[in-house]
Amino acid sequence: MRHWAPAWTEALKARAARYVLERSLGPFLEERLRLEQLSLDLRGGTGTLRDLRLCAPAVDEVLAGVGSPLELREGCIGSVTVTVPWTALGSESCGLRLTGLRLALGPRE
Repeated sequence: MRHWAPAWTEALKARAARYVLERSLGPFLEERLRLEQLSLDLRGGTGTLRDLRLCAPAVDEVLAGVGSPLELREGCIGSVTVTVPWTALGSESCGLRLTGLRLALGPRE
């Protein structure tokens, strides 16, 4: 039974992380997050999401709320990686790296 415990624990962590991410990011994504889009190394302090398509109306609502003269028509993100320095949480900053960001913007009507 011990051989299954580490794999099961990682699967539960991934599902819990997906649940939390869907609650906060879900409205801004066109599709539900899939487990294969998510990679976690909680001990190392990193998490990555891949191949995200943005829900243009939801993101545009936020842009309109801050008075943006542009509207989002389409968008996607290749990957988002978050790094949390657990050993120096109070003295070092968390990191956020976006790659493959593509946005189609137009003037707000």
